[in-house]
Amino acid sequence: MGVSAVILAGGRATRMQGEKPLRLLKGRTLLQHSNDLVAPLADEIIVASGTRNLDLPDGAISAPDSPGFAGQGPLAGILAGLNTASHEQIIVLACDLPNLPLALLQRMLDRLADTSCCWCEHSGHPEPLAAAVRKTPAKAIIDEALKAGQNKVMPCWLGLPHRILGEADLTEFQPLQQTFANINTLQDLEAQEGSNNEA
Repeated sequence: MGVSAVILAGGRATRMQGEKPLRLLKGRTLLQHSNDLVAPLADEIIVASGTRNLDLPDGAISAPDSPGFAGQGPLAGILAGLNTASHEQIIVLACDLPNLPLALLQRMLDRLADTSCCWCEHSGHPEPLAAAVRKTPAKAIIDEALKAGQNKVMPCWLGLPHRILGEADLTEFQPLQQTFANINTLQDLEAQEGSNNEA
């Protein structure tokens, strides 16, 4: 069974003072980091680009927000990606999580054998923008939420049959603060640039 990857790259990124997906980290854009991370697992790579035009990595497919949901955040981007995806198994990945290990994405995909959605949680914090989902049930629940004016990701994931990988499942990926380091500001970018953890 094939896998589609949906990279979320459509946020406004006001704290990054510019195009977050195109910011450089260790010689590659954040978007390229995400593309390179999912490439070994994905048969197609889709970039949810929101309302902007982005220069995409070679072979990636653009999925802009649909007009009815334009600018409604990551959930609209996920739906755009799912609507474009050719496969039932989906990796959802925000472009600002450059340190996620390939093995962790594979583990979440493996959980789709008996559920519809899988994501991680650590220190009481869920990580909904790094997830594996089944396209058909995810599309249905997201479409319903957006039509109701609700644009939060977690209620949708919780509304699906799901598995959560907690800290006991993630011991080999410690330190989790680094694994799930989220790059929202130029200071975050500088901190990652100086780290020894390669994506």
